[in-house]
Amino acid sequence: MLVTNLPNRQVHLDFHTSEHCLDIGGQFSEKQFAEQLRRGRVQSINFFAYCHHGWCYYPDAVHGLSHPNLKTDLVGGMLKVCREEGVNAEVYITVGWNDKASREHPEWCIRTQDGKILGGPGEGHPHSARPPGWRNLCLNSPYLQQVLDVTAEVLQRYNPGGIWFDITRELPCYCERCQASMRERRLNPESPEDQKQFASMIYKRYLKATTSLIWGINPKATIFHNGSCKKGRHDLFVYDSHLEIESLPSGGWGYDFFPMNARYFTQLQPNKQVVGMTGKFHTAWGEFGGFKHPDALRYECAQIASLGCLASVGDQLHPSGRMDPETYRIIGHAYEYLETREPWLKDARPEADVAIMATMEMLFDDNRDRAIFGATKMLMEKQIPHVIIDETMSISPYRLLILPDLARLDPGFREKLNRFLAQGGSILASYESGLDINDDRFALNLGAEYLGRSPWDVEFIEAGPEVSKDLVTSPFLTYRGGMTCRPVQAQVLASTWGPVFNRTYAHFCSHRNSPVGTKTEWPAAIQHGNVIYLSHPIFSIYHEQGMRLHRDFVMNCLERLYPDPLLTCSLPSCGRANVTWQERENRHLLHLLYAAPAKRGNVEVIEDIIPLANVQVTFAVRQPPKTVRLVPEGTMLPFTCSDNRIEFTIPALNMAQIVAVEYS
Repeated sequence: MLVTNLPNRQVHLDFHTSEHCLDIGGQFSEKQFAEQLRRGRVQSINFFAYCHHGWCYYPDAVHGLSHPNLKTDLVGGMLKVCREEGVNAEVYITVGWNDKASREHPEWCIRTQDGKILGGPGEGHPHSARPPGWRNLCLNSPYLQQVLDVTAEVLQRYNPGGIWFDITRELPCYCERCQASMRERRLNPESPEDQKQFASMIYKRYLKATTSLIWGINPKATIFHNGSCKKGRHDLFVYDSHLEIESLPSGGWGYDFFPMNARYFTQLQPNKQVVGMTGKFHTAWGEFGGFKHPDALRYECAQIASLGCLASVGDQLHPSGRMDPETYRIIGHAYEYLETREPWLKDARPEADVAIMATMEMLFDDNRDRAIFGATKMLMEKQIPHVIIDETMSISPYRLLILPDLARLDPGFREKLNRFLAQGGSILASYESGLDINDDRFALNLGAEYLGRSPWDVEFIEAGPEVSKDLVTSPFLTYRGGMTCRPVQAQVLASTWGPVFNRTYAHFCSHRNSPVGTKTEWPAAIQHGNVIYLSHPIFSIYHEQGMRLHRDFVMNCLERLYPDPLLTCSLPSCGRANVTWQERENRHLLHLLYAAPAKRGNVEVIEDIIPLANVQVTFAVRQPPKTVRLVPEGTMLPFTCSDNRIEFTIPALNMAQIVAVEYS
């Protein structure tokens, strides 16, 4: 695997330009392009060679694919400027979407089980009236060779620093060619499992073909296949020189999507760089004339850096080839934050002693992902640094593991957790987590006997005195039923109440759920040694409902297992705190951020940046530090140190602040 050293402050420059657009690149100026790169403080740019419309942006492209209205060699001109300016350049090539190829070769398109083109209405005939949209191309067709031919031509003609492939996915295809290929391999086209297996095989064939081609020509070229960045898919990561997380917070992903994914992908391999991609758009890709406020983009870049990732901002070039100066003013405002802090960001790795642990079954199912989202949201809102790992990864660096809702255990995973507990680690598990993967019984020793699922559609939790801090004294709603168990050796921390009756269309009371009934015989929370078990899918519920009572209840339980956290700070719930470590410089970096995204329409926006005063911080250090200071300002912070914990106060926090804890 190629070990990359990609620079920070990247731009992903889209250019999906229809044949109905004229004078393509007619206003491109090498001087103006260079000026905007400098204005945006850009160190690396990924620009287009082959777009979703199926056109190439250099003359005399293979297979006659040059845009019919192209006025200049955009690829060559941009690459020339990048080399003169010392800017790293990667080249973009579309894969999964190609309008020209889908119109001219409908037989190359992915077909659904009923024979329709995936992404297109009906048969998708090239002359039929249809709404604008992208149709998906099958990589088990001659289209793959066309992608390879363009890739080879770009490499041999321009020798860019890397290739960036877009829309690469494992999609089942029922075209005649795929069905015949499946039968040749004794796979049943009607079987969902066989279809999944075949789709994976075709996808890996594409990955191997493109990767071998590129590294055969230039072993130092970077490669990324957008779509291969899937949690748990260790079999795919070998085909990427680095990883990128596409996440436009205002474009549907939201402000919590990137940090959740970054906490997983940064843990894969210590030398594998991770890029966080946001956008300059108010909403999403292809939004000409939409601009995000500079402060919002600055916050997003600060958050990316706080998780040990490189930043990339998405832009889309006008068909004329002229770079928009306002876009690069906004990007420059965000990248000024990173540029002035570069010494404290380079080669910084996230550090945490809490891990959310997911099984492969959870990672491969989007519905099960909700539990992970809910758990990381709780921890982020309480400023607890943490990572997300799967069952193949080491658990030795962590003091506390959280198994959210759906982490059933196979024998190997069970033994791994038992060793962790024997060495003094703690576990908080909920709902199905801790159950055997093949049997309805507890695989971990929870000091209780598993009885089965609750008969109630919703339940209520009554917290005991040990975990009742800041909670209501009344039983509070869980929105779902839980699991039932009989404590044998475990201590009961919270009780479960059932409703008066289950709600049905014929048997209901009021608008939503039945009122509280009587206390059940099964608990809502138990503790046995250094393990706490919560009987409800509390993390999935929090992801869906966001009730503060649920988060506070979980945090009260966590305090019993994790009484002396790595980091605490007096930030509100919209604050974010992360820790990174720079090995060479022998220092920790504490990243504290505060901004409050608000939903307007369907878009999350950041507008009101409210400064905070006198933020109090405690941090568990490796040894008494030499200095604690704000960077890049250089302001020394007075601190006290006791039992390898330091305490200090940040006088003012305006959106984002980095504190360097430096050791001798």
